[in-house]
Amino acid sequence: MSTATGAPESRPLRAAWILARSELVLLARTPVAWLASVALPFVVWLLLMLFIGFSLPTIEFGAMPGIRVIDRLAAEMAGTVAASVGIVVIALNVSGDRASGMLRRLRRTPLTDGGFIAAQVAVAAALVVASVALFVAVTFAIYGAPRTWHPLYFAGALVVVAYCTFSVGLLLGGLRLPESGARVAAPTIFVLLFLTSGMGVPREGWQGVAPWLYQITTFNPLAQLNDFVFDAAYLGRLSATWPAVAGLFVTALVVNVATGRTFDWTGRRAPIT
Repeated sequence: MSTATGAPESRPLRAAWILARSELVLLARTPVAWLASVALPFVVWLLLMLFIGFSLPTIEFGAMPGIRVIDRLAAEMAGTVAASVGIVVIALNVSGDRASGMLRRLRRTPLTDGGFIAAQVAVAAALVVASVALFVAVTFAIYGAPRTWHPLYFAGALVVVAYCTFSVGLLLGGLRLPESGARVAAPTIFVLLFLTSGMGVPREGWQGVAPWLYQITTFNPLAQLNDFVFDAAYLGRLSATWPAVAGLFVTALVVNVATGRTFDWTGRRAPIT
């Protein structure tokens, strides 16, 4: 069977690539995408410096010799950005595609449901990689690289977080909420997760200040995922929260499979409303 350029087998993949590239261009002009992916970590960083002090980043983190507060914060922000992109940007992007009639127009292209989902994965991955790379580069440039750093483990842990949160965003987008409803639901879910995960502050810091919030963070999915990223990136090991993370990953996998089989993305199984 031919696989040359222009052959039927290559058309769905090419259509998915064109869609992903087009949506990235559109998202580059969208304030919400910039806020959720690029501005968020720097805003949290600046607020912490202003309210707690600019000397905070260089202080060693608790009982972990060699680990600075900025090292913990970088991991927290990496996981938080992945969650923000996965839940907010993807949900709003899919609902926006539906509201603008984009999904209806895709019925006249070779794009399949799998191709549509692959395009959303590419969009989310590009935003997360760009944001995390920028934040880590700026952090290392200002405060210096950490004493220990495991970039491959860091990348692997971040993929797990991104996948878990992407599945939530894709589910919200597939529910056919009106665009106004998606604009409320997705940010609300993310904000609740963010606030109850410690608001970007290393959650152990809340033990003496607000013990009730620290207790909540022990049950917060985003906090468990951020701990997973931190231990992988800076300690090179699985965190104590890995069973919870494994459960979240399996749940996300089930949700993703169900979403892909249930919702009609490209209008080939039923008319898109």
